[in-house]
Amino acid sequence: MPNAKLYVDHSVWTENQAELHGSLPEFRDILCQRLNVAPNACQLALIPVYGLADQPVINIELHIMPHPERTRDLLETLGGDLQAMIGDMADCPCAVRIATLDRQTYVALK
Repeated sequence: MPNAKLYVDHSVWTENQAELHGSLPEFRDILCQRLNVAPNACQLALIPVYGLADQPVINIELHIMPHPERTRDLLETLGGDLQAMIGDMADCPCAVRIATLDRQTYVALK
C-alpha cells in the first residue's frame, strides 16, 4: 500500500507539471517492482505547494506498510532512485522521506 505524495513548489510547478504528471506511471512501476505490490495498491498524488526558498523544491513522502523484505537498505536505495528520477527530470533539488506505518494503529477505509 505505497502512498506517495510529491509536493512540488510553485516555482517549478508550471514548467514541470506535464512532465511530472507523465512520470507517475514509471514512478508507480518502480514502487510495484521494488515493494512487490500490485498497481492498484498504490496511491500517488502531485501537489503544488508554496514553500520556503531554502528547502528542496520537490519533496516526496512515501508511506508504506512494513514487510520483512522491506529493509532499510532496500528503502534507502528506492528513495535514492526516486530522488534521482524526479530531481533529474525537473533539474532541481528533491528530498525523499519514507515512513513505515504501524500496523496496530493504521486505519484505512476505502
